Amino acid sequence: MKNIPEKVIIPLKQHDGTACEPLVKKGDMVCEGQKIGECGAYNSASVHSSVSGEVLSVEEAPHPNGNKVNSVIIQPSEEAECADLKPKEVPSGELADLIKEAGIVEHYGCPTHMVLRPEGKKVDIVLVNATSSEWIGGHYDTPSQYSSQMLDALKLLMKASGASKGAIVLRNDDLESINSFDGLNYDGKPITVAPLVGKRKVSYYFKDMASDIVVVSQEHIYGKKILDLFTFNVTGRKVSFGCVPTDVGVAICSVKSAKALYDAVNAGKPYIETVVSVSGKVNNPQKILVKIGTTFKDVIEACGGYIGEPGKLIANGSITGVAQYTDEVPVSKTTTSIYVQSADEVVRGESVDCTHCARCIDVCPVNLVPSRIAALSDQGRFDECRQMHIMNCVECGRCAAVCPSKIHVLQLIKYAKNSIEKAYEDLAPKESPANLKLGCGCSGGE
Repeated sequence: MKNIPEKVIIPLKQHDGTACEPLVKKGDMVCEGQKIGECGAYNSASVHSSVSGEVLSVEEAPHPNGNKVNSVIIQPSEEAECADLKPKEVPSGELADLIKEAGIVEHYGCPTHMVLRPEGKKVDIVLVNATSSEWIGGHYDTPSQYSSQMLDALKLLMKASGASKGAIVLRNDDLESINSFDGLNYDGKPITVAPLVGKRKVSYYFKDMASDIVVVSQEHIYGKKILDLFTFNVTGRKVSFGCVPTDVGVAICSVKSAKALYDAVNAGKPYIETVVSVSGKVNNPQKILVKIGTTFKDVIEACGGYIGEPGKLIANGSITGVAQYTDEVPVSKTTTSIYVQSADEVVRGESVDCTHCARCIDVCPVNLVPSRIAALSDQGRFDECRQMHIMNCVECGRCAAVCPSKIHVLQLIKYAKNSIEKAYEDLAPKESPANLKLGCGCSGGE
């Protein structure tokens, strides 16, 4: 974005975990790249100012997750001042600390240092999920710049985690990304994009190519929390109920976090900008690089503004995303897309009782019973939702899409999952509310 916005709203909690403590107050002058939020806890990541200007206030403000969170509101100045940013020579053992200090967070909310260095676990494979091609047009001048920087970033991620193997995973119908890697001469060796077909997972190509880094392609799967399926499809390692990919030795990072780490090491730049895909009823849909804290309204204006009167504004996907109640909500580290619907496109059908048609069960990729879980959630019976493995839901939205009764299945499932997660927030690690149980019986290995 070229135009300077009237204000930016920078949330002090842009990750799953503990919110940052503000380091600034009303009236303070800040510069671009300056740290304004301190991460005291392990499950947190620092927050930095994406602009230079004056702090108007530190107060609760709208957040794209639908809530209000404590945020630093800054009025940008035309004279941009940057913090003293320099390339960093960082030993492997200190890379995780650099990632935390730079405020790098995965698009699904987990601080990246927790993904790479999970407590009590060992990671031996790092995957960069590059199944979205939006990054080429947003962050990079040329496809070759994209591919070479991603390979450099993967090496840094492997060093940070201590992993011996790494892979960049592309989508097999994304020819632009595939062509940017295929035939690239990297470290004196040509890169070949290997398709993942049948039982040929990345482990096959590690052995076959005698390499510690490979580039592969697979069919597109989507969903904010579909990491378990992604792990199995790429590595063949099964993630058990209630577990995460790091339980089987796999760390999954996004192109966002890989690029942010590359910039942190090579330019000393913290995580202060991101690529957002803007689509729907806007005059100039595009993939645009924006400063974190820029409001959706300003992003849409940079894309030519609305076409007609907007009916709905959705963050992070038309199927699995969150509808916004205002366009004064800011872009955060977890914002990947903005989708605008016209008033005519918004479906406003009323829900009726479940007919027990089982269509939601047929389409569920993880074999849950969405209709039953949604009914339990609606009654506040969250313990029983947990017993029916609700936490294994990947939030793909297929259940809600096929429901003939127009029941808000995904919304009810998200509501129950959030309630279950909140039940643990203030508890000691060994405590458990009611009959909700933690733990994982899975193990690593191929």
